[in-house]
Amino acid sequence: MKNKDTIYDIVVHTINLILLGAIGFLAFFSVFNISPNKNMTSSMIAFVTLTLLTVMWAINYWLQVKKRKWVLPIAGTVLFVAISFLILDVGIPFFYDVFIR
Repeated sequence: MKNKDTIYDIVVHTINLILLGAIGFLAFFSVFNISPNKNMTSSMIAFVTLTLLTVMWAINYWLQVKKRKWVLPIAGTVLFVAISFLILDVGIPFFYDVFIR
């Protein structure tokens, strides 16, 4: 049983490092904005989005480590990616149009 727990830990940590790297990639390109139309609202929206993604990732990671079931890394990762795309592609432009413009 020890070997099975070790393999589970390796899989969970690897998947979550990849997800955290994707959040870091988004954060890097949110900070270094080379567009000539810089405004503070886009920086604020980027900060809120990155905070939301990081909190969502932390809850996902905590559940995966706490529950220790094999379905959670797969389901948690798929749900995290789906919710992230929904937030980034639909939610952020909608709220930007409604509240900022």
